[in-house]
Order: sequence, then C-alpha cells, then structure tokens
Amino acid sequence: MQIKEAVYDKQHLLIVLPDEGGQLEIVENPPSPKKNSVVFLIKNNQVIAVMDDRTYDTSTTAERFIILTPTWDMMTEYLVQYYRQKYMLQNLEETMIPSEQVKNVEACAFLFDPLLDWMGYGPHVKAATEKKAPKAGKPQHKWSKELSNHPFYVDYQGSKATVYWQKRNQVRIEKGAILSQEIPLNKDGSIGFSARLSEKIRQDNQSAISGNRTIEDVILKSVNEMGMFLYYGNTNGWLVLKDDEGLTLNELTV
Repeated sequence: MQIKEAVYDKQHLLIVLPDEGGQLEIVENPPSPKKNSVVFLIKNNQVIAVMDDRTYDTSTTAERFIILTPTWDMMTEYLVQYYRQKYMLQNLEETMIPSEQVKNVEACAFLFDPLLDWMGYGPHVKAATEKKAPKAGKPQHKWSKELSNHPFYVDYQGSKATVYWQKRNQVRIEKGAILSQEIPLNKDGSIGFSARLSEKIRQDNQSAISGNRTIEDVILKSVNEMGMFLYYGNTNGWLVLKDDEGLTLNELTV
C-alpha cells in the first residue's frame, strides 16, 4: 500500500491515501469530524464504538479517536455497519447492508483495514483484557527478532497450523495447515463480512491450497489476516496462537 502524505505530532496523526482514496486520522482530543466520516472510539487500545459524523457527539469521551474519511461517494452508514460487524459491536436491530452495496463497502474498507491492523487496532474481544489485569499504559503487541523462529500453533474451529510471526508485518503459516471448512453465517443465514473477507484472502492464496490443506507456506500481513485465512476470524488471534508451553502470542508480546 502507498501513502500520499503523512503528518504527525504527539497528539495527532494524519494519513492521506493516493488517488483521492480518503484519509485516516488519529487524535487524542474529541474531534470535529468532516462530513461523510466514520469515527472510532478507542479505550484500552480497543475499538469500543463506531459511528458516523451525524451520530457522533463531541461530548463523548474516549482515550483516542480514529476518523476515517472515505471517498465522497461512499455512504458512511454502510461503512459503519461493516466496522460494527468486524469489531462485533453490531445490534440485532441494525439494518443489513444492501447486497448491491456490499462490494463497494468491501473495496473501501480494503484500503483502510491494513492500516488499522498494522497500527494494532484490529478486532479484539473482551477476553483479552479479562484474562489478567492490564499493564500500565496502552498495550501494544511488540514484535522482536527472537519471535521470528518461535513457533505458535493453531487448533481452533477445525483448523490446525504452525505459525511464525517472522516480521512486524509478516505472519507465515507453514505448509500442511488445515483450513476450517465451516463458514460462519449471520442469524438470517447470510454470509457475514468477515467470512467474505476470509474467502477473498483464500482466493488470493489459492495456489497454496489443495482441498482443505496448504501445500506451501502462506505469508500474510497480520495476525488478523491469519485468523481469517485459517478459521474465518471472528475471534482474537493473539489468544488463539499458543506456543509449546501454552503461552499465547498476546502474553509474550504485550
């Protein structure tokens, strides 16, 4: 991914995408978002709420705010629904994204998701903070060279794999991994966005798959993508990955 412009200081980060693809902004003080923007509320380094500029209240408190401003023709109410589902914040009463808008929403999110994941704002679940008291400050998963040769294992939802976090933005899945075949569905029987993205990641790596197994190593950009590839996501991959001693990748990197 290319970035047209990046501006930052101690309390503000602005990333502008090329070709008028939109922008991502992170601030610590309550923002006044532009029209047609999506606002993420961050607490304990996790996304706790997602809303658009029309429903966002400037009196709302959070430790940090992320503002996504997509292209002018993207209806942000659909982008909000996409991210509420991705972060498991949706309500059953919320309207589903119209089928004719799904591809547009996914294409827009495809530009922003790698940035969110790389900066540590991928999907998390509450169990990550309930297992033990959080350390002081805002937790960040820190990669180290020693981890590059440290194997972690997945045994979840019918998937099994040996995984290495070999670089800050590279997760390698050893060949011979078993992929989950059960696609999670919404309550109405439709395929959710996480499953759709998972299928796309598998299609992008189709040459490495035979049946439900990988026949060569697969290198992905994040723990989140690894989870989508192996078991359709929808849970915290940092807790799924465990080493020979039973320690999770989360415990070893926070």
